[in-house]
Amino acid sequence: MIANKNIETMSKGDLEKLQLSRLQKQVKWAYEKSAFFRSVFEKAGVGPSDFMALDDIQKIPCLEKNALADISIYDLLTLPLSGVLRISRQGDANTYVKMYTSGDIARNMEMMTRVLVAYDVNDTTVVGILGEASDSRLMDVQYALEGMGCSVMLMGSDMNNIVELMTQCHVDLLVSDFRLIAQLIVDLQAKGENAQDLYVPSVVCLEETLHNPMRAYIERRMNVNTKTVYNSPSFGCAGLMYQCKCGKGYHVNEDYYYPEIVEFGQDKVISESHRVGELVITTLTAEAMPLFRVRTGHAVMRLDGDCGCGRTMMRIAPPTEYE
Repeated sequence: MIANKNIETMSKGDLEKLQLSRLQKQVKWAYEKSAFFRSVFEKAGVGPSDFMALDDIQKIPCLEKNALADISIYDLLTLPLSGVLRISRQGDANTYVKMYTSGDIARNMEMMTRVLVAYDVNDTTVVGILGEASDSRLMDVQYALEGMGCSVMLMGSDMNNIVELMTQCHVDLLVSDFRLIAQLIVDLQAKGENAQDLYVPSVVCLEETLHNPMRAYIERRMNVNTKTVYNSPSFGCAGLMYQCKCGKGYHVNEDYYYPEIVEFGQDKVISESHRVGELVITTLTAEAMPLFRVRTGHAVMRLDGDCGCGRTMMRIAPPTEYE
């Protein structure tokens, strides 16, 4: 199933036109409204009129992900707090304060809806969300599910309440992260219970990496299939990139985020497919806190060719293919 067929199956030419239009608007917005990125553009000797093709994005230097933590959020913010609808602090290894307009939240929900539909979630699905709603990314999941008409079970992170909730209302899909699910398994084991007795058919894990070594452990202990959704705290959304249901890599929602693969330690873009480099991401529609050419620190490889799911968005190879 495909949630937004016009976008998710768009031709490469039409997608590039949309990306360029959005990139030009994003650059102009950030140049006028963001103190930090205005200084970045000026230092690089570029302005909004210098972006006439997608390749012109390479005129902007790449930004180290860790550097974001040292930048004042008010230098990144493009509008007064009165225009901000949500503020959230998120991340495990590195934490970031993210701010969102109503438009940012709506787009995050739309991206997450695409992901959920790709995994056959519909209005008959009962979904348990394991984790704290203080994380904006989980709120996007909740709102997307409720917008689809799904039954949503908010489980929190108190392990004492979770089993009772899950046994009273059968859960078709569990959304969380590998760390919390592993904690649930261990907690059940300590009580002499078996995680397989929860009878959860599938699990979606929001992760800050593309490959988590706990995946095999969780699948074995719970007898489930898991899917990974890239959950970047620096970008503040959960639907940027998600594992294809066909098992053919990860799709990037390219209409909202522009991906590049660059040589390690350099800004030079790798144009060839099946060559490993570092993933660099640029926001194309962010209002409150746009970001340009942020290094993710992830080694990735682009896959070319048609995908069996019918989506035409860029695909990233599963890490097991090149690690």
